[in-house]
Amino acid sequence: MDLWQYLKTTNKPVVLYGTGNGADKIIDKMEQDGSSDKIKAIFASSGFVRNKKFRGFQIESYEDVKARLGDMIVLMCFGSNREEVLQNVYRIAEENEFYAPDVPVYGGVIFDEAFFEENKLKIEEVKSCLADDLSRQTMDDTVNYKLTGDIKYLCNTEVSADEADALFNLPEGSCFVDLGAYNGDTVLRYTTLFPQINEIHAVEPDSRNFRKLNENTSHLKVNYYNALISDEVGEARMARNKGRGNSVSSDGEIIIPAITVDSIMNGRKVDFIKFDVEGNEHKAIIGAQETIRKYRPQMLMSCYHRSEDIFDLALQVLKINPEYKVYMRHLPYVPCWDTAFYFV
Repeated sequence: MDLWQYLKTTNKPVVLYGTGNGADKIIDKMEQDGSSDKIKAIFASSGFVRNKKFRGFQIESYEDVKARLGDMIVLMCFGSNREEVLQNVYRIAEENEFYAPDVPVYGGVIFDEAFFEENKLKIEEVKSCLADDLSRQTMDDTVNYKLTGDIKYLCNTEVSADEADALFNLPEGSCFVDLGAYNGDTVLRYTTLFPQINEIHAVEPDSRNFRKLNENTSHLKVNYYNALISDEVGEARMARNKGRGNSVSSDGEIIIPAITVDSIMNGRKVDFIKFDVEGNEHKAIIGAQETIRKYRPQMLMSCYHRSEDIFDLALQVLKINPEYKVYMRHLPYVPCWDTAFYFV
């Protein structure tokens, strides 16, 4: 029985912790399942209460909801890796039956029992390709977490970023391509961790993030691209709130350039690529396939944006270049964001 099936059978009141997109997806799923009548309250951190409403519920404090409902099921509706937030999450989890439902960041496919059964052979195929016991256990724990929403599975194989990045060993004079460079945080991290990097290409589609990227890495020699990384060169459309400051089409979407890794490098060698492109990883791999086939760059690839990412992305890369050793690691985060494949 997966979490969604369990929620249909419980007699306990269900309470949502947090609002926003995650809460919307959980409510929508429970409405689809006919179990949304079990939701009796929504609470948020004290700074977010302030007489607000969400989906018809008055936002309350945790203390008020707990005093009123007592024995309840708490569903976490947001993600965080901040220590103070996680400590509060763990405190609430100790006091209640607690789950963090796995709803995908992108795409509408929920990783439920039916999805698992449909894709079980692919998951097993990827697991058989993983290079060490920790990777295989991480896959098992990730699947178990996705099915149950139980955050204990995320803690089982959690590692630090330094431990995970120790899998990489870059040569002198390395070329680094950062896909989804955000505000420059990973450019700064990896140029510090690997001072042997001497060529940097940073791709970021969001205009505000792109400005911060330029500001934060201005002391480095970086090739900047305010564009969407994809499977072909041309134009792409993004929701307005994903790329403010770019050209706007007649229907309100943002029009931005689309580029590929292969077009950026034009046949030149790449040593390290980071993929964190908000659910566009599949297309980004297609746009990098010549580089992957020819140079086998070491790669860090997020695999949590879509439900199918934990098997499709690894299989896609290995089809292009089967010589990779593949590792899977989960960094401290609830839900299972910051879960990634490491190709070396």
